[in-house]
Amino acid sequence: MVVGGNSSGRRVDKFKSFGLTPEPASLVGAPLIAECYANLECRVTDTRLMNRYNFFVLEVLKAWIDPACKDPRTLHHRGRGVFRVAGETIKLPSKMK
Repeated sequence: MVVGGNSSGRRVDKFKSFGLTPEPASLVGAPLIAECYANLECRVTDTRLMNRYNFFVLEVLKAWIDPACKDPRTLHHRGRGVFRVAGETIKLPSKMK
């Protein structure tokens, strides 16, 4: 599992350090990550809470997924350095056609 969120891109080449492959995005200058199941191209829309809470609002301009990945194991940040990896699939009855 690769987690690069605890290191600054100003001091570390994350692609090199974590063995990631950059791919060109179509709408933003930042690269996509080839090894990720999903990538989001975003732009910052609100920075008013940045200085106080380190929080900013993004607008997703384009979303990418790898259709070849049928059962992605996604990583979820739960706060304070705690993460959870999605695992078990639960199927419930559906009335959808």
